Amino acid sequence: MEKEITLDLAFRLRTLLQKERVKVVLTRTTDEYVEISERWNRVHASGARMFVSLHVNAFDGDSSINGASVLYPKPESLPFAQAIDTGLAQALNRFQIQDDGVVSKPELWVHSDIPTATVEPAYLTNPRERGLLLQNDFRDAIAMGIFQGMLAADPQIEQAKLQIERADAAAAAQRQAEVASAADAARTATATRWGIIIGGVLLLWIVMRTAIRRAVRTPQPPPYRRRTYRRRRSNSKL
Repeated sequence: MEKEITLDLAFRLRTLLQKERVKVVLTRTTDEYVEISERWNRVHASGARMFVSLHVNAFDGDSSINGASVLYPKPESLPFAQAIDTGLAQALNRFQIQDDGVVSKPELWVHSDIPTATVEPAYLTNPRERGLLLQNDFRDAIAMGIFQGMLAADPQIEQAKLQIERADAAAAAQRQAEVASAADAARTATATRWGIIIGGVLLLWIVMRTAIRRAVRTPQPPPYRRRTYRRRRSNSKL
C-alpha cells in the first residue's frame, strides 16, 4: 500500500539527512492518517526550511502509465522541485524510470511559504514499477535521489555540516587534551607520593645505619677485675 511504502521512504530519507546533521521532522511516524491542514501545522510548528511530501503514483484504467514526477505548488518552489527532480532522475536512471519532470500543482499546499515539493517516484498501477517499489535497492535509490536534490537546493546543509564537524573535532581535541592533562597530573602526583615514600624510607635507613656505626665505634670501659690480696703472716713474736 502507498502509506506503507511512503513511510518507509521517509525513514530512509531521514537517515540520510540526519547523517548530514539535518534536523528532520516527520508529519507521521506510524500508520496513521493526518489531515492536510494538520500536516501543514506540524510543518510550521517545526520551523522547517523546506518541505517534501512523499507519494506513490497511480492511474486507474491504464497500467502502462509510468514514470517519475515532482509537483510544486507555487513559482517560488520551482527551483526546489527542479533540484529534487534532477537528483531523482539521476538516481533512478539505472532502473530505466522515465523522468516526467516537474509539474505545477497550485491546488497542493496552498499555504506553502517555504520551498515545497511533492514527489511521485513511480506508479503502483504499473506492474514493472510496482515490482521495483517492493525492492530495497529501488527504495534506497528514491531516497538518495531526493536527498541529493535537497542538498543541491540548499548548499548551506553541507556548509553547516562541515562547521558542526569542525566544532565537534575541536571539542573532541579539547577533551582529549584535558584527559591527557589530568592523566599527566595524576602520574605526577603518583610519582611525587612514591618519591616521598622512597625518600622517607631511604632517610630512615641512613639514620639507622649512622646510629649503628656510632654504636660500634663508641669505646667500652674495660671489664672490672677483682684484685686479690694475700694476708702476710707475721713471724715476729710478741
